[in-house]
Amino acid sequence: ASHFVYGYGKGGKESVSHQNYPQVIKHTPRMTAMANIALFRLFNRDLFGNFNELYRTITRTPGPVVLHFHVLHSYWLNLKSVVRFCEKVKNHKPDVTLVWTLHDHWSVTGRCAFTDGCEGWKKGCQKCPTLNNYPPAKIDRAHQLVAGKRQLFREVLALGCQFISPSQHVADAFNSLYGPGRCRIINNGIDMA
Repeated sequence: ASHFVYGYGKGGKESVSHQNYPQVIKHTPRMTAMANIALFRLFNRDLFGNFNELYRTITRTPGPVVLHFHVLHSYWLNLKSVVRFCEKVKNHKPDVTLVWTLHDHWSVTGRCAFTDGCEGWKKGCQKCPTLNNYPPAKIDRAHQLVAGKRQLFREVLALGCQFISPSQHVADAFNSLYGPGRCRIINNGIDMA
C-alpha cells in the first residue's frame, strides 16, 4: 500500500486535491501550520511537527518501506524532528529506505529556499541580504542556524538517505557541502502522451 502525506493546503486547510487520492494523510493541523508561519519569521525555522501517527503507520506496514521526502520546510516540520523520526524508524525497521528529493537550495542555506544569486551560503550565511526571500523572515538568524542545520543533514546522510534532485545546480550545491556524489540527478519525466 502507498500513502501520501502532506503538511497542509492553502491557509493551513486541506489541499484542494486531497479527496482525489486514496491513502492521503494531511499531517499538520491548521493551528500548527499557522503557528509555524508566525514563528518562522522570528526564529527562521519551523518549531512544531508531530510524527506519532506516521511512525505507527510505517512500523506496522509489512514488507519494504520507502520514505520519500520532498519539500519539508515552510511552516510544516522541524528538521531536527525529521532526523530524529528517521533514526527512530530505522532503529525499529532497519530495512526502511530513505529518499529525499531536493527541489530548491534549502538544504544548503541557513534559511532560504532560493538563493536568487546570493552566495552567502558558501560562507555560512553571515548577513542575509534577502530577508524577504522565501520563506520570508523578519529577523536574520540564518548564520546562527546554518551549522546546526548542516549537521542534521549529515546525520540523515549517515542513516543512508539517498538525496536526488532534478536540478543540476541544486545537486552541485549540495555535493559541494556534503561530499561528491551525495546528491544524484534524476530528471523530471515528461508526459509524451
